Amino acid sequence: MSCDITNDFDDINIRLTYGMLRIGKCNTAAKTFCAIMNLPPPPAELERYNDIFLRSLKKVSSESMRNVVENTLKNYNSNKDITAAFDGSCQKRGHTSLNGVVFAICLETGKV
Repeated sequence: MSCDITNDFDDINIRLTYGMLRIGKCNTAAKTFCAIMNLPPPPAELERYNDIFLRSLKKVSSESMRNVVENTLKNYNSNKDITAAFDGSCQKRGHTSLNGVVFAICLETGKV
C-alpha cells in the first residue's frame, strides 16, 4: 500500500487496519490475529485510521474519474453530451446502511 497521507501513524498499524477492513473484521479480530501471530496488540481504536483511508480513497477515486472523463472528451471531440448509467447497492438489504457502493458506466466507452 503506497500512500503519502499517512502522517505519523505506524505503517504496520495502517496495514493491519486496512487488512481487517478488507476482510470485514473489526478490532476484536485484529486482537485475535495479533495474539495468534505473537505480535503486540493493535492500537486501541482502529477506527482512527479510517480518516486516512477515506482521504486516500477520495483522492484516488477523484483522479480516476477525472482521467476517464478527460479521455472520453478527447476521444469524442470534446462533446460533453456523454451518456452514463448509474447503479448502487447498500451493505444490508432492508436496513439503513452507512456503507454502500455506486457504479457509473459510460455508455459510449463502457468504462466503469
